[in-house]
Amino acid sequence: MEFVPMLWSTNKGHDGNVFLSQAKGAKVVLGFNEPERADQASMDPAWAARAWMQYIEPLRAQGTRLGSPAIASTDEGLNWMQRFLSELDRVGGRIDFLALHWYGRGANNFINWITKARQRFGDRYPVWVTEFACTSWNPSQPVSQQEVNEFMRQSIATLDSLIWVERYAWFGAQRQLDAALGSTNCLIASNGQLSELGKTYVYGF
Repeated sequence: MEFVPMLWSTNKGHDGNVFLSQAKGAKVVLGFNEPERADQASMDPAWAARAWMQYIEPLRAQGTRLGSPAIASTDEGLNWMQRFLSELDRVGGRIDFLALHWYGRGANNFINWITKARQRFGDRYPVWVTEFACTSWNPSQPVSQQEVNEFMRQSIATLDSLIWVERYAWFGAQRQLDAALGSTNCLIASNGQLSELGKTYVYGF
């Protein structure tokens, strides 16, 4: 399995120099995690562009592909990315592909949003969906396992058919998820083995 490091943010605990050391020899790296959100990387686009030029852009010289900061599936995220790409162009950097996150219900809603995101930037970039899952975000009204299974089936079938989607990653590959996201999205069972959903994700339908 290929290791793809991410510089989550430039806050304490996510040291850029440590990232550079970890990324040495990596074929691909990812930018910041949901920088438009105050509870995530929380970075102004201009600040993010400067950090990109300091820590991420230099890796291009070793042949590394550079994935954009990963935005959440909101207009705020798209607007942040637009400003970031403009600022990055101004300072002489560039991304090689768009990294996107999506959480919600309905495979059509998911595919429509990632298509919208790519079109927003002129269809220039391939896409990595580095997090996605089926959730209501409401612990009192959780999504059923049947709905999650069907969402996965429909979504993956479409993702595999889109030539501009290079990679995707379901969230999450763990035994437990918080109540808002829902345990029905777990790829790992409590015994540490693949859950039924995990088996479907790994081995197909």
